[in-house]
Amino acid sequence: MPADDPRRPGRRLLLAGTGTVLLGALTGCGVRLEDDAPRLPLVPTRRPLPAKDLMAALVRDTAVLAADASALGDDLGTDLATAHRRQVTVLRTTLLRAGVPADALDPTPSPSPSSTTDAQGLRSDVAARESAAAAAASSFAAAPAELLPSLAALHAQRVAAAALLGEPARPAGDPPAGTGPTDAVSALRRACYLLEVAAARSAGARRERAVVTLGVLRALCDDAARPGQPPPALGYPLPFAVETGADVDRLVARATTDLRSSLGAALPALLATDAPTGLAGAARWLGGVEVEVHRWGGSLVPFPGLT
Repeated sequence: MPADDPRRPGRRLLLAGTGTVLLGALTGCGVRLEDDAPRLPLVPTRRPLPAKDLMAALVRDTAVLAADASALGDDLGTDLATAHRRQVTVLRTTLLRAGVPADALDPTPSPSPSSTTDAQGLRSDVAARESAAAAAASSFAAAPAELLPSLAALHAQRVAAAALLGEPARPAGDPPAGTGPTDAVSALRRACYLLEVAAARSAGARRERAVVTLGVLRALCDDAARPGQPPPALGYPLPFAVETGADVDRLVARATTDLRSSLGAALPALLATDAPTGLAGAARWLGGVEVEVHRWGGSLVPFPGLT
């Protein structure tokens, strides 16, 4: 074909065609581009996932916690192991879909506890690691915004686990008092009122337990309440008649699980303005509620407040 033939493809078109073939070869054949690979013309790049290494380490550490919690050999250990395994599944799937290689998510096998391992020593070790993990909640602030609620809820579970194992955790970077979203404060006030009813209509050990839960919720409410918010209502309607001890148990279970869901719904607002302090506050508030849910016979969940 003569060089001046108008049907002859130009150099730009040839280069574009070559680039299209190269793009298809790289993507269609499953070639994965590394995050630090040189930036080449016409070659697609994968945007690095913020906090990828931190979240990959979280998956590995959670898998180890699941194995060690299972080794505790009691009901609490079984519940914690189940929650941790679910966390691993959710986080691992999320990171794999984001392009994180599978081998970066596999934990290093840890030796199984020997028959001579002291049970209390193992429990203390698991409690310390749950507590340390909970305290690091705010370090995940650089993660993608859409993952922050799940990370906050996961660390709330860590707060609850540490407390239930005997080593209360306080996440670093807790927000100052008065930073709770209005919806969260309203939910806390309602829960406090229902616990007041529960305490007033019970006796003995059940009343003592209700008073403890009421104290926890009041402290959370005081911590979250903002100046200038409307005053609390004088009362809230009861969801059902409360006349017997069984009714009290049902009322408290309803109050604490409803509160857990309400705080979960408030996570986006809490995390929107200041992710580090929001993560710490959410972990502590939701974790505290999760402990009370468990105190009244509720099941522990891997991501408290989220469905």
